[in-house]
Amino acid sequence: MSGHRRVRRLLLGAAALLIFAGFLAIASGCGSSSSTTPPATTAVQQTAFDKIASFMNGFMNSQTDQKTISATDLNKLMTTSKPGDAPLVLDVRSAKDYSTASSSSPGHIPGAINIPYKTMAEPTSIATLKSALAKQTNKTIVDHCYTAHTQSIATPVIVYLAQTGQLGTPAPKIQGLDFGMLGYNTVETPPTYKNTFPLEKTSNVPTGTFPLPSITGDLVSRAQQVLPNMPGRLNVSSDQTINKKPESSYTIIDIRSATEYNQGHLPGAINLPYQDLFKKVGDTYPSLAKIDRSKQILVVGNSHNVEEFVAVGLNLLGISQQDSNTGALGFGIATWNNTVGVKFTSADKNSLPTVTGTAPGKSPGSPTS
Repeated sequence: MSGHRRVRRLLLGAAALLIFAGFLAIASGCGSSSSTTPPATTAVQQTAFDKIASFMNGFMNSQTDQKTISATDLNKLMTTSKPGDAPLVLDVRSAKDYSTASSSSPGHIPGAINIPYKTMAEPTSIATLKSALAKQTNKTIVDHCYTAHTQSIATPVIVYLAQTGQLGTPAPKIQGLDFGMLGYNTVETPPTYKNTFPLEKTSNVPTGTFPLPSITGDLVSRAQQVLPNMPGRLNVSSDQTINKKPESSYTIIDIRSATEYNQGHLPGAINLPYQDLFKKVGDTYPSLAKIDRSKQILVVGNSHNVEEFVAVGLNLLGISQQDSNTGALGFGIATWNNTVGVKFTSADKNSLPTVTGTAPGKSPGSPTS
């Protein structure tokens, strides 16, 4: 019996050693796992759509990028600054209206250079702008057009060029001119805000969600395609049509706050506040997906600057009915109904000096060479 007990004890001891060895192996394996750097997760590849939408989201939520300057403040800087220390004034109107006094133009601001907005993203335009800016000690660009609509189409593109280092370092600051030449010195007739067309107070729920377009290229290459085809503004006529079409012909997005929208909006308009319009949530863009592209898209807000910012952003993303034709309501919702919105007044109009000709013209704030 004692022999059997010895054998049994030996077997039990061997089993215990095997169990202990297994425990050590497991413990050792766990220890090495915790000390090893886990494999890096694969970054989600940003599409062209993502990159442009991300830029526009930042732009629409930046007070700096949307900054404007009054005509009187600009004129003061241009006439009192030392040579080269004034802002660079960028006139984005046509070459004809820049150089010639006519029924639609008083000429141009002394010292301003001319790059029409439709060509703003072209390589030669970027090179011209960079070269002119290099001569300025004040790294600020003030862009302007006729009424601040097309300058606001150009502004996001110029801001993108600045932020991506394509206009030199340090990156220039970008400002728009309040009401463009309409506020500085113009022969154009200012808006009169006579209309009191119906405002709807019932909220309109989007009919569903729509697949987002697939685009290629960066913002600059997209702008080369989009800017030549964008409508400058969509105007309200006395017969209650917008560019000679009834409002029901448009997909209308009201980019004002929910409070402003609920106080009265164009019939049929859906509310998509501009601060959230380009925002990505998870793997989608909930606001952009609500925009029906089967009709021409009309952007409506209080300020024609912000409306045009949104319109060009949507066109850059391919969110338009056809041929980049998403447009902004000319001079904002006040042209539809004068009880709401921001209006141009006589206090905004000035008669400041202008010059004619193809050269920038002399200004005390312009570089001498």
